[in-house]
Amino acid sequence: MISSLAILAATSLSFQKSGELTIQPKGAVEARLGYMPVPIELSPKKPIQVKREPAYRATPKYGTITVGNGPKSVFVFAVDEPADADYKIYIDRNRDGDLTNDGDGAWNKKTEGSRAMYGVMDVTLRSSYGTKSRESSSSDYTLGLYRFVRGEPNPLLCYRESSRNGMVEIDGKNYKALLVENDADGVFNKKAADAEGASKTRPIWLRIDSIDEGKPVQVDARAPFMIGEKAYEATISVDGARISIKPTTKAVPELTPKRAPTKPLLKVGTPAPDFVSEKWEGGELKLSDYRGQVVILDFWATWCGPCMAAMPHIESIHKSVKDQGVTVLGLCVFDEKDAYSKWVPANKEKYTFQFAFDPGARDQAKSIAASKYNVSGIPTTYVIDKEGNVAAVIVGYDKDDKSLEEALKKLGVKVD
Repeated sequence: MISSLAILAATSLSFQKSGELTIQPKGAVEARLGYMPVPIELSPKKPIQVKREPAYRATPKYGTITVGNGPKSVFVFAVDEPADADYKIYIDRNRDGDLTNDGDGAWNKKTEGSRAMYGVMDVTLRSSYGTKSRESSSSDYTLGLYRFVRGEPNPLLCYRESSRNGMVEIDGKNYKALLVENDADGVFNKKAADAEGASKTRPIWLRIDSIDEGKPVQVDARAPFMIGEKAYEATISVDGARISIKPTTKAVPELTPKRAPTKPLLKVGTPAPDFVSEKWEGGELKLSDYRGQVVILDFWATWCGPCMAAMPHIESIHKSVKDQGVTVLGLCVFDEKDAYSKWVPANKEKYTFQFAFDPGARDQAKSIAASKYNVSGIPTTYVIDKEGNVAAVIVGYDKDDKSLEEALKKLGVKVD
């Protein structure tokens, strides 16, 4: 069934000039483009913008959402998360410093099994573009927010829902197009010079209908791209409202990290592949250095909600077995180094086991998790015995699942 919004969007295209794109509130969602959740860190420090607050039931934590690059692009919010009552999130949508006049703060409560999802929320904010002192344009921009309950995880997670839709001209012909940014900040003119630069910002997806032999094409518009046998480059305004696509002789970089093919997880009894990663405190972490100990190797990422939900359980196991020749290694995988570098110190009081970063980062073809342990989804936890062989593999997290405890018991480890 085609929604009335989709019909309106399609009809409005005929009245637009080529190269002019209009905001569609949930265009990215309706196009089924998936999403890349962006972590928003929370802090007990109240932002200076906040002048009036509701009566909290717990100690609030604060954060900011930025939509655009202009003088009115920053929105503050507070979360109120008592142990014995519903969570609340108060967003200063009108930017007047008052957290009491923008709704009641209620989440759309939702729990999904082991994911322990507390709430989801669509929030539409007025983006702002220009300079720090002067606004050149603005538009409504819709984001999705969600939160996980277990262990009071930090951060809040956010993703974009809106897109820019319209017509683009390529080689003298007009095509329907859709433009989506994935940093959830409403900025569409980011650039990435090469594969290294690609890791600093997320893709700007440009979908062009029926251009390559009648098939739709989706490219990353941060750099020159190929359509068929020809290279093009897009010039996009910061708000995504205007786009120009021209042929180019510039080199086309490989911006999309290569994904390793999915393989079966390692079987019990298989020797655990050795690897070297970056230890949090500095220096190398080498798996073979832990030979003679039982190792719990947990693959996780800062953006992974189920991983965050599982962290308190991993920590409780660590505290219970650390004096029995058992080591917990939390290897951050499929992630960005900057996000990891912020997350670990922010959570150092809660999680005391050894953290490390997979040098493959977001490139699954190079990652330890995918290339050596055949991991395609996280959290995934391997239990490795004292001889260095796989003793158990646990995929996902369920608060009622005792698979990890049972695997340790079979190795003679007592778990409280």
